[in-house]
Amino acid sequence: MEQLGNLPMPALVTFGAVLAVIFGVRYFGLWQGQQHAPASSAASAQVAAVIVDPTALNKATAALEAHTAAMNRMIFVGEEMTRQNDHLADELGRFREELRIHREIRRQA
Repeated sequence: MEQLGNLPMPALVTFGAVLAVIFGVRYFGLWQGQQHAPASSAASAQVAAVIVDPTALNKATAALEAHTAAMNRMIFVGEEMTRQNDHLADELGRFREELRIHREIRRQA
């Protein structure tokens, strides 16, 4: 407190204004919270029942698990197609090389 007394007047006024703003915001925040307290009505009870009832959450979880399983099957099919295409490309490369060898033999003959 002794150090506050040594401050110049504009600094003291600024310090007081900042403290007033802090306490004002706190007071009005508490006041707003009390004004908008949850009411104990039938509507709020229904909302609470919907929030607590896990049926929709269980259905959404099951749907998500089914979607994940379908995506995993699609990924497996895509990987299998990639392997098949790689094998087909190797066979076509061998076939191309064989045709090239036959052409060379015909040229030489």
